Amino acid sequence: MAAAQADVPAEVVVQRQLEAYNARDLEAFMDLLDEQCVATDAVTGAVLGTGKAELRKRYESRFQTEVHSELLGRLCLGNVVVDREIITGLPDAGVADCLATYHCSGGKIQKMEFVWQPRKQ
Repeated sequence: MAAAQADVPAEVVVQRQLEAYNARDLEAFMDLLDEQCVATDAVTGAVLGTGKAELRKRYESRFQTEVHSELLGRLCLGNVVVDREIITGLPDAGVADCLATYHCSGGKIQKMEFVWQPRKQ
């Protein structure tokens, strides 16, 4: 199965991740992340989480809300996928515009980079 997993195109991995995010299915979401996955703020360079254990805590909390990501567009080139999204259901009824860049390898997300901007309602 590992060989089959490695052949999964990056856009398929990221689509599965989006579906798990919107279902708030923590186990399915985490299964798509590499053990050493790193999430960063692409503007400041701040590390949001390193490794599945740290990222699990972040998303466990996030999935307690009615969070939902609406995909507005997607660009794919090799193992890199860039999504343009609107995120709703954030704390305090927050809504954000987001650019998310995913670097994939071996059927897993290795790195996630986010640009967030609160959306005025």
